[in-house]
Amino acid sequence: MSHSFAHERRLAELAVQRAAVLTEKVLKSVNKGEISKNDSTPVTIADFAAQALLIGAIHKAFPSDGFIGEEDSNALKQDDSLRQRVWELVSSTHLEDEESDALLATPSSIDEMLDILDLGGQGAGGRTGRIWMLDPIDGTAAFIRGEQYAISLALVEDGKEILGVLGCPNLNLETGRVHEQIVDKEGMGLMISAVKGEGAIIRPIGRGGLQTAQKIEVSSAGPENLKDLHFVDWTSSAVWRIDKIRKIADQLGASYPGTEVWSSHMRYVALIVGGGDVQLRIPVKKDKASYVWDHAGAQLIFKEVGGKITDLNGDEIDFGAGRQLSNNWGMIVVREGLYPKIWELAQEALDGEDVGSKF
Repeated sequence: MSHSFAHERRLAELAVQRAAVLTEKVLKSVNKGEISKNDSTPVTIADFAAQALLIGAIHKAFPSDGFIGEEDSNALKQDDSLRQRVWELVSSTHLEDEESDALLATPSSIDEMLDILDLGGQGAGGRTGRIWMLDPIDGTAAFIRGEQYAISLALVEDGKEILGVLGCPNLNLETGRVHEQIVDKEGMGLMISAVKGEGAIIRPIGRGGLQTAQKIEVSSAGPENLKDLHFVDWTSSAVWRIDKIRKIADQLGASYPGTEVWSSHMRYVALIVGGGDVQLRIPVKKDKASYVWDHAGAQLIFKEVGGKITDLNGDEIDFGAGRQLSNNWGMIVVREGLYPKIWELAQEALDGEDVGSKF
């Protein structure tokens, strides 16, 4: 790539870091009893506010770029109290390092905040141009429980991932694995990022400027003995054929699941830095299509450290189809050297089903 994307990367990392500071503020308010955790209010406030800050920072720097985000402004327009609480959080959240904070634009009014939210919530995506895809809080139920959640921000150009940033404010890798309940109680977790063709890095999340980063080693081979294969999943899901995935693990003699976390992006993190080797997505329904914000950026990072990802047809994941991955069905996410064997077992598990019938 002739364009280095260094400026985009720094802004994206700082924007994710500021969003992490925001989510920390919300959780502290919950723990102090200032916000009730018995309803959806804290998650809703944090979700809207984080999206406004993420898009606000990027839109100011790159006004011609498009966005796809999960939230739009409708709920805030209908609820004066909620709108005001989100605005108070957005307008008061800053990085402690003045130089870094000055790089990040903030909405200047409630009306601008609502417009910025709609840039993401009403964004349609497409095959051409630069589009930022984001999930301000991936793993909302885990977030409010103090477990693993992620803040994701990705740049897609002409339907291909170019840049990915994952902020993981509770991530603690002391065991070498990702666990819901083993969280970072001293710091603010870790941030992982990558630019296509440049590998991936990991650094602590801070409250000021960016912390020192370390390169993540490439690991494409996986274990020599397939019984040691480490599966990553969420077995309570009703939309995936957990029975078929478990059967594949049984055929390999591997335990299943190895790592189990709820957040989609945190499952990718378990593959990137948590010792995971494979995640399979075999949908229950033929018309099942995932949302782009559950995968964009994280897939790039995994591929940069030795992963390979296709759908169950063997096609690359198409981020240019709109808000959903509507040109793909199912998913094989695995270390590259293991792909042929996992592909073979996945096809056997489909048992003659026509995976392309939805077209």
